[in-house]
Amino acid sequence: MFENRSNRERDLEEEIEAHLRLAEADGHTPESARRDFGNITLIREQAREIWGVNRMEDLMHDIRYAIRQLRKSSAFALTAIFSIALGIGGTTAMFTVIRAVLLKPLQYRDADRLVVSNGLTSVRYDETKTAVRSFDEIGDFLNGADNVALSVGASPEVLKEARVSANFLRILGVEPLVGRGFRAEEDTPGGPDVAMISADLWRHRFGGDPSIVGRTVTLATWAYTITGVLPPGFAFPFPGVDVWVTRPAEYINTTSPMLAAFGRLKPGVSIVQANAEWIVLKNQYAKAYPGMLDAKPGRVDSLTPMKDKLVTDVRSMLWMLFGAVGFVLLIACANVASLLLSRSAFRSRELAVRAALGAGRQRMVAQMLTESLLLGLAGGALGVLFAVLSLRGLASMTELNLPRIGEIHVDGMVLAFAVMLSVLTGVLFGLAPALGASRPDLIGVLRASGEGASPAGSRRVLRWFNLRGLLVVGQLALSVVLLIGATLLMESLARYRREDVGFNTTHLLTMRISLPPARYGTPRKTAAFHEELVRRIEAIPGVQAASVMFFVPMTTFAGMPIQDAAKPRLQLNQRIIATIQNVSPDYFRTMGIPLRHGREFTERDKLDAPLVVIVDERLAHDLWPDGADPVGRRVLLGMNPRSLEVVGLVGAVHQNLEIPGWPGIYRPDAQSPQLAVGFAVRTLGDPARFVNPIRKQVLSMDRDQPISEVKTMDELKDAELGQRRLILILLGSFAGTALLLALIGIYGVIAYSVAQRTRELGIRQVIGAQRSDILRHVLKQGLWLALTGVAAGIGGAYALTGVMKSLLFGVGATDPATFSAIAVLFVVVALAACYIPARRATRIDPMAALRVG
Repeated sequence: MFENRSNRERDLEEEIEAHLRLAEADGHTPESARRDFGNITLIREQAREIWGVNRMEDLMHDIRYAIRQLRKSSAFALTAIFSIALGIGGTTAMFTVIRAVLLKPLQYRDADRLVVSNGLTSVRYDETKTAVRSFDEIGDFLNGADNVALSVGASPEVLKEARVSANFLRILGVEPLVGRGFRAEEDTPGGPDVAMISADLWRHRFGGDPSIVGRTVTLATWAYTITGVLPPGFAFPFPGVDVWVTRPAEYINTTSPMLAAFGRLKPGVSIVQANAEWIVLKNQYAKAYPGMLDAKPGRVDSLTPMKDKLVTDVRSMLWMLFGAVGFVLLIACANVASLLLSRSAFRSRELAVRAALGAGRQRMVAQMLTESLLLGLAGGALGVLFAVLSLRGLASMTELNLPRIGEIHVDGMVLAFAVMLSVLTGVLFGLAPALGASRPDLIGVLRASGEGASPAGSRRVLRWFNLRGLLVVGQLALSVVLLIGATLLMESLARYRREDVGFNTTHLLTMRISLPPARYGTPRKTAAFHEELVRRIEAIPGVQAASVMFFVPMTTFAGMPIQDAAKPRLQLNQRIIATIQNVSPDYFRTMGIPLRHGREFTERDKLDAPLVVIVDERLAHDLWPDGADPVGRRVLLGMNPRSLEVVGLVGAVHQNLEIPGWPGIYRPDAQSPQLAVGFAVRTLGDPARFVNPIRKQVLSMDRDQPISEVKTMDELKDAELGQRRLILILLGSFAGTALLLALIGIYGVIAYSVAQRTRELGIRQVIGAQRSDILRHVLKQGLWLALTGVAAGIGGAYALTGVMKSLLFGVGATDPATFSAIAVLFVVVALAACYIPARRATRIDPMAALRVG
């Protein structure tokens, strides 16, 4: 090919020389012969284009030339590459997360056929299992993990346990890494106690011993036989599970809607068809068992694709962050495009000379786009490095609580996305400057250049200024949207922190203990352990009070149907649902919950004493809206046919700030002791100093009993803010970057305009314009850009901030005060960015400006 090209070049040169010699033979001078023949360079280029064999050579030439040009302008190149890298790095990182969490199918066989439904009682599950026809197979699991103690080695270890039906692996289509799954007989009442363990637990606690299958381990003082090890990264039904056991329904009573049903749809059965059958079966169940909690009319419990169930809590957040970082990328592209416009203006003489020498528009556009693509690819390569570093940091951010986090990694698809994004980015910010620079006003540029004026003609300057202005308006608009979102979230966090939770969170240490039923199987043994541990903890120097509770506030809560015993008995699903807490006598003093009326629990409220409860203000209002004194009244609680006397009224407590929550009712721990409970310890000074002394007291009572989930109450409250706080940090950083880029953009536009209008501004001063007039004139230009950008941004924010509703607390997504404040802030800051070039315009020497003209 190269030899053929050389021959053609030689033939072309010989033909050109022949034409010139013939013209000279006809009496033309060499100069007139060349003039009549035409532009020889242009003729050569046209011939080469007709041949069609110089594409690769032109490309290589463009690449080499682009590299030389970028090396000559290293400051410009580095600025552009770093700006692009920020946008591409963030976008690539968020794409990696979204692809792993939202887009990729679950790592189960035919995962699109897996569905789940929450909130079933064991009665309904059994009824449904025998009647449903849409499933190949159906199973269940307990909707909540439990903590159990593994007694292996010198010290017990707290594990997260999931209770699942024996067929769970068969439904999911997963094979154990080692051993076997559960058998049907192991899921029946009285069946063998068996367990499966995670690959992480197998490796770190058992050293990856291949003979683990068949080994007996002690979980919560019960002996379990290990049947198998699950594959690495297996996270069903919850992330972080260490051990799986069978018989989930044994853990709850028949009226508790704590089971989740899951299954694999039959081939050809859609989820719409399955849901239709599910609703029919639910209606039949409601007729047969009208009082059950999961038969309540209007209750929604349809089937949901399993993947959707996993990602419901994070879907809107991830797409919002992806959109935010996409805005940053667009702003970076606009900034680089603006830089290229400025640079092409100062290269206008070079481009005009090339055009005069015969370079076609297509060739000039190709060469300019080559420079843009090189910048895009270099920024993309650096951006991938930023993305990898960002993802490593993301994996350590437990506040995000991302599902499928183990599947988040950079792979070939991610790299292909980064390359495609780099190319598109290069074209996006390079196309407009390339098209503009490829059509120079040859006479105007060369004449202006020869006279020492600005390097471009006035029409071209005006057109480029308008394009640069539009780019800046777009940057400002996108920045306004981001900053409004970040500000709304910041206001939400501030209000969240100020929210009164109903108790004193300072100097309060919390933990959980799960007693093994084999050792503490009777209520008296359980209550005795709780009472003795409270007594020992309170004896530790620096401990003011300690108490037992059913659930630690700010973690989770459980509900119980309740009604006024003096009224006709209602079915369970018609009663008020209240948060139930079993607490020891000092609970209200330990937590700092005010007693409004009546008394607290005492040591006399034992198992054989009259049944008593304490209600909070919200429940008292719901049960007795006429304002009657609740103390002395009686209530019915759950399935218990015996009524309980209300002995006290306390302030309302927020068990969880995420949702409005239920009213609360309290029972004495001694009258209904639970094996798994929380402890609260009020301390003098830093609560963390008391963890080890408390642990020693627990182990002195039972050497196999660990404590878990040790947190201060302030940490638990902050944990509810964790995801919001992290989103605020990310969104705030995006907004800050966008604002900085936008301000640089508007500064660049005004500075460039001042530089190009030096002669005009000088003439204005000659004919009488004062410096204040010049300053006002230039600032007016910046103000117009700022107002246009802010107006567009406000409109965009009204349209887009609605996606943040689920992340806001106590503030509306279209809060007028926030929108107004951000609009004013942007205008003021934009004018401040314009002030420097405007001030420079007032110092132009009129005589010097006229000489330049």
